[in-house]
Amino acid sequence: MPISNIEENLELARNRLVELDRKERTTEESTTEESTTTAEESSKIVIFSDVSLERYRKFRGGGELKRFNIYVRLVRGEVIAYEIPSPVHASVAAILSHLLLLWSNRHLVVYSELDITVGTTSEYCTDIAAEPRQTPPPTPGSVLQPTIIIEVARTETLNSLDSLTVDYFNLTQVYLAIKIFDRRQDSTAAMLAILYLRNNQVPNPALNVPNPPPNTPPMITLANTTPNLAISFGTAPLNHQSTAFINNTGISIGRLTGFLQCTDIACTAAGMQNYQITIPANLLFMPQVVPTGVPNNFTIDLWEVQQEALYHL
Repeated sequence: MPISNIEENLELARNRLVELDRKERTTEESTTEESTTTAEESSKIVIFSDVSLERYRKFRGGGELKRFNIYVRLVRGEVIAYEIPSPVHASVAAILSHLLLLWSNRHLVVYSELDITVGTTSEYCTDIAAEPRQTPPPTPGSVLQPTIIIEVARTETLNSLDSLTVDYFNLTQVYLAIKIFDRRQDSTAAMLAILYLRNNQVPNPALNVPNPPPNTPPMITLANTTPNLAISFGTAPLNHQSTAFINNTGISIGRLTGFLQCTDIACTAAGMQNYQITIPANLLFMPQVVPTGVPNNFTIDLWEVQQEALYHL
């Protein structure tokens, strides 16, 4: 289907993103315990349908997107608007790229806003993607093989972030989603880090009961579309709607942690054990050969991310 009425449709999409952001701000101020995902489910903003990959690329290169200042991706033939560029989005993506590059001692090539084709009619623009540095360098036109993809969301919904797992795990080993919510009237803000792993093993919850059966395996394997770990690391507890959404993903018991209720210990300083994301180095270097001098784990102190986000919110 030809893409037509481009400016009109982009303006409508941007207006809907602004409205989505306004509704999220209202939700952040709500104190009622609503266990609903209606807003998440209805938030997909389709600009065009039945679009080929070739036509989408021509559209992306046309310049209209820069004028209307929105992020889009092609998802199974639909051009979907999902994010409005903002200082907080850019700064959080920048600090995560910097941390990844420094930790790897430049043995990872770190890309920003990289277009990745994930299907015959799907192409996503990743906020951050990284792959091991190759010797000799790959030839021009070679298909990139990222081992980690990171998405940062300010306007983008949790449902949208979660939906990317199906396609990303055709390519990568690790997918990390960071969601920054709007400031509340008291100047606090909720934030959420969601870690997905291709080989998604978690501690077996059966071991948490008294006298578990003998030979109970210490770890169990879940679908890689299920979060391995989710940490609420903002200066406000996660709202009830977001908590319900994460619990409904099938996340293992005890794997949604952090500042969930006012009585929980918040992320207030660097180095707090419960606010670290730890990713084994062998997941980021394939075929699991970690270069000399690279630490065993890539650890993200979420306090650093929180502070960067708060500065720009």
